[in-house]
Order: sequence, then structure tokens, then C-alpha cells
Amino acid sequence: MPNLMLTNWCNYRCPYCFGMDMMAPKMERKAMSRETFEGIMEWLQRRPFDKIIHLMGGEPTLNPDIEWMVDRLLELDMHITVFSNMATKQAVSLAEKLAMLPVHWVANVNNPAKWNAAQRENITTALGYAGKKASLTFNIQPNEPNELWAIDLIEKYDLGTNIKVGFVLPTLTSSNMALHESEYGKAAERVIDLIKAGEHLGVTIEYECGVPFCSFTDEQTGFLWRHNSRGNSGCQSRLDITPDGKVMYCLPLATAGLRHFSEFESYPDCREWFEQRFAPYRLLGSREECAECPLNNPLKCNGGCLAKNMIGAKNLQIVDGTR
Repeated sequence: MPNLMLTNWCNYRCPYCFGMDMMAPKMERKAMSRETFEGIMEWLQRRPFDKIIHLMGGEPTLNPDIEWMVDRLLELDMHITVFSNMATKQAVSLAEKLAMLPVHWVANVNNPAKWNAAQRENITTALGYAGKKASLTFNIQPNEPNELWAIDLIEKYDLGTNIKVGFVLPTLTSSNMALHESEYGKAAERVIDLIKAGEHLGVTIEYECGVPFCSFTDEQTGFLWRHNSRGNSGCQSRLDITPDGKVMYCLPLATAGLRHFSEFESYPDCREWFEQRFAPYRLLGSREECAECPLNNPLKCNGGCLAKNMIGAKNLQIVDGTR
């Protein structure tokens, strides 16, 4: 089910952010209203669905109504995950209030060496309240030595041991900092190092969409399988819904089509529209070898982020889109 963008602004200004095309200051700052939220809930329930809801942003804890929204979702028996950088005072307050409730946190963190004093206090306090209900996610960035600090955070705050890793993705407009293909092999090494460092805790890795698994050697791939961190990075996005109710396939492809949820009878109808829209570009891959790769399908791997691959297709034209 969908990712609800409760805000389109953030307390961070990360240069790699693949949502910056939809965020303030590029866009007018907006927070999802209760009215829009209730309209989306009614729309989602027109057809049976898995009742999984992701609350994200921007930074979702900056929406002044987030506690009300969480309460409303619990009333509807939804399975809630909050994607937060945990660095706001509101995140601390919310993590404390939700500590005994069935709400999961995915903490999107950067290297603690880059935290300022206020961020450090908020993040560590919020993680302390969340404990095992929180798991870490981060993007492997260029010019970083490793991500072994994640193991320290898991141990110190008794966090969940599954880590979600992404290779920094470009937006379709190439407006953010992203990994170059030449850096993918080093990024793969850093994933392996992370699993080895967390082996005593049973750390496992899952992947954001857009991680091309040819980045890993055959030996590394075998290691991932043996450590329950096998590859699956297909482009089968949960649709993102903006604070004002517009739907996109994903944030990197935000400029390739937006439709208000009310234009579709139900979420499955909306998803089918987007799937048909991007189907012709699914098998582009990022290199010639992708055409013959057995992993090249939407459920496993697209040879890289779909937005990245579309950037490389010089003669590409999206129907009624921006390219």
C-alpha cells in the first residue's frame, strides 16, 4: 500500500536526497491535512488491501497532526511504519508515546559523526524509546569510508537487526548527488563489510530498489545468500502520495507524471495506470549486458534505478510526461 507524504519539507538538507524535486524550498511547503488524510483512507478502503501504511515526508514528524493520524490508523487496524530521521523534538515525543503501541519505525540516519549536538540528543533519545521497534536505513554515499557505525547504534539502543541499504539514486532531473556506476563495486564491498561487522548480532540486509546486483561479485553474492541477505531490488514501488493528494510512482520519478488520487476509482486502478506507463522502459537496464541477465525483471533487478536508466536513454520520450 502507499507511502503517505505527511510533509514535503525536512529538517535536513541532504545533497543526495532523491525527493528534492518535490520538496521545499523547490516546492511550496505543505503538510497533509486531516481532510486529505481521511479522503485517502476512504479511497484505499474501496478495494481489499494489505492494510500496510508508510508515513513519510519530507520529515513526517513535522506534521502537527501526526499523532491524530497515527491514532486514526490504529482505529482502522492498519499496520503502520513511520519513516523518520528521528532528529526532531516531535520524533522524540512521538517515539515515547508510541513505545507500547504496534507502530514500527524506520530510522533514516546519516553517519553520527555528522550529527550536531541537538540532532544527537534527539536521535539517541528517540531510538532509546523505540528500541527493537526501530530498524535502520541509509544510503551508501560517495566519499564515506564505511557504515560500521550502524552496528554500534543497533547494539547501544537494542534496535532491530535488519538494515535497509540503498545506493544513492539520481532523480530523473539529475538534481541530486548520486553514486556513479564506477563506485558501485566499492559500495558492494561496504555492504559485505557491514554484514561481517554485525554477524554476532545476526544482522541482515535488505535493499532499496535500484541496487544493481551485478555490483556484487559471485563470491559476494554467495556470502549474501549464506547470511540471509540475498538480493531483491526490483522496481515494484509503493505509490507515493503527496500532502495535497497527488500520486507519483516514486520520488526519483516524480517529474514523470502526477495524478490526484481522486482521478482513480481505487488504489489498484491508480497503480495499474502507473505500471502501464512505465512498462515500456522496464527492460532498459544500465548496460548492454542487462538484456541477457536472468535477474532482469521488475521483481528482481532492473539493472539499476529506473530513473537512472531512463536518464541514459537519450531518445526517450514519456507520453504526456516531461521527457
